[in-house]
Amino acid sequence: RHAAGAPLHESLFVLAVLQALRRRLIGARDLIIDSAPILAWRRRDPDAAFGHAPAQYPRPLLRGFRVHTLICRGSGLPLFFLLSPANAHDAPFAKLLLAGAVRLYRIRPRVVRLDAAYWGLHLIAWIHAVLGAVAVIAWNPKRQKNRSCLPPTWTKEELGKRSSIERFFGRVFLFFHLQRPPLCGWSEIASQVALTYAASIIVGLAAQQAGRPDLIRSPKRVLAHLWQEDSQL
Repeated sequence: RHAAGAPLHESLFVLAVLQALRRRLIGARDLIIDSAPILAWRRRDPDAAFGHAPAQYPRPLLRGFRVHTLICRGSGLPLFFLLSPANAHDAPFAKLLLAGAVRLYRIRPRVVRLDAAYWGLHLIAWIHAVLGAVAVIAWNPKRQKNRSCLPPTWTKEELGKRSSIERFFGRVFLFFHLQRPPLCGWSEIASQVALTYAASIIVGLAAQQAGRPDLIRSPKRVLAHLWQEDSQL
């Protein structure tokens, strides 16, 4: 793929995903889509833009990018991502993420979990008709004034199942310092995301190889475990 024109870091990420699929670390049956902001290192970054900040941010706007991500809920690991300026709307990226992952990996998802930002009849129909999957849009009732309009998939149980991607963002942004990397420009940020996501999968593969499935989502503990094993040899 790299020889065909794909950037090196993105190729590494794709190869890591393929290896995780072959080793059944990633099942790719139950998928989640969401996005997270990446703050621009420099205010004058020409590729960054102002966009709405998440609720936990101290300011209503932030300047930077958004990384739109597709993960496997079972493993909590990424399958595909797309980068956009921070002012891009989430909705158009759902179909691009799913179509890209299906084309690259020949996966057959059974459930696709999204939040209300991705709501759209055309998308839901496409997920059902083309992918043969069920679209679950877990609306948060706290943000819905008219509770009678809530779809049946808003239940607390379904809402909780999306927390896997929030934990994923928490891990990679904290451990790999992805929240505001010291980089400037679209290609640099995209490469950093690809490397970070590839590293998260390599951590999972290392934990699986070591017979420690409990460490698949724990970069720091995996490194400590492998270092301890090496020191005993």
